[in-house]
Amino acid sequence: MAKPKRLCPDLVSEMTTVATPRVLFADTDKMGIVYHASYLRYLEMARVEFIRQTGSPYTELEALGFGLPVSELALHYHAPGEYDDRMTLRVALSLVSPVRVHFDYRVQVLAGDRRGLERDIDLLSAQTRHACVRARDGRPQPLPDQFYALLSSRVTSR
Repeated sequence: MAKPKRLCPDLVSEMTTVATPRVLFADTDKMGIVYHASYLRYLEMARVEFIRQTGSPYTELEALGFGLPVSELALHYHAPGEYDDRMTLRVALSLVSPVRVHFDYRVQVLAGDRRGLERDIDLLSAQTRHACVRARDGRPQPLPDQFYALLSSRVTSR
């Protein structure tokens, strides 16, 4: 997957804020900067919380014998996150098909959430692509009807 494009203002305004975690010391490198791979955990947090906010948590999809593994990932780092930053995690669904789900993300530190920060800063923009699979054998399967309906209703218009 190519590097993610800068998010258009319309998409950003349609993104859902799903969590505001603080950067843990364990997620930083020796310089106190968020280690690049740590963002993958924050993206997962955002995705799981977004699905939970649809009214059916991801655990219900798993209980039905399905999963949504990541099939593609694209990241663009804008600025370094620092230890103890309060990050704002935003998500939008850009595509839902019977077997595919695409998420777009924006990770920010808002003015006032870091000492001396006078304006919001983007830390990261990202996209993940997922395939719906049967958990027992990893074979592609259509999303269960209830999840397809819930997720389809949350796709952002571009």
